[in-house]
Amino acid sequence: EDHHLTVEHFSAESQLEFHALLFVYRSMPFDLFESEKKRINNKLYVGRAFIMDDCDELLPDRLSMAKGVVVSENLPLDIRRETLQQSKILRVIKTNLVMKCPEMS
Repeated sequence: EDHHLTVEHFSAESQLEFHALLFVYRSMPFDLFESEKKRINNKLYVGRAFIMDDCDELLPDRLSMAKGVVVSENLPLDIRRETLQQSKILRVIKTNLVMKCPEMS
């Protein structure tokens, strides 16, 4: 059974390189917009190394219906969450993901 309305796989190769897999659920959870039960569940990898689950820095709250996995070679392996929030690389990735979301239809 297909649980996703749409799935988008894309790569960006310019100043930095990353690969992303984004998807939107076919039917949204009834508590999607309740902040207490916020389920971000966006995953971030550097190469093949898992860095973070629930990476809310990847997509803004208004796109909470989109989930995804991002793999980038440009982030350091030993990055901390505080450093990640200020990362210019992550801001560029986020901008690309936000621009890609409206195309997912």
